[in-house]
Amino acid sequence: MGSSKTNGSVRTEKMVTLKTDLFKDRLNRVYDRMRHSSQSRHLSQKEFFDYLWELKEAALLEGKSSLELPQNWLDKLEEEEALTRGN
Repeated sequence: MGSSKTNGSVRTEKMVTLKTDLFKDRLNRVYDRMRHSSQSRHLSQKEFFDYLWELKEAALLEGKSSLELPQNWLDKLEEEEALTRGN
């Protein structure tokens, strides 16, 4: 999953390239489920989701066909997808 490499004191996360349209679709599905979910969200989860949303919007505005994200961010998004699927 989200493995990291340590180079001295610098830690680098594994980066993953994702098509912007695919990322947009995933975020839209999670957002839709979050809106209809009775489960409350922690502020940090909402802030993380909002940050991903802003990255997606910036990529769309800039016309980027793909974007690069740390693997652990996608893992966290998958966790959110799993939580919202349960409701």
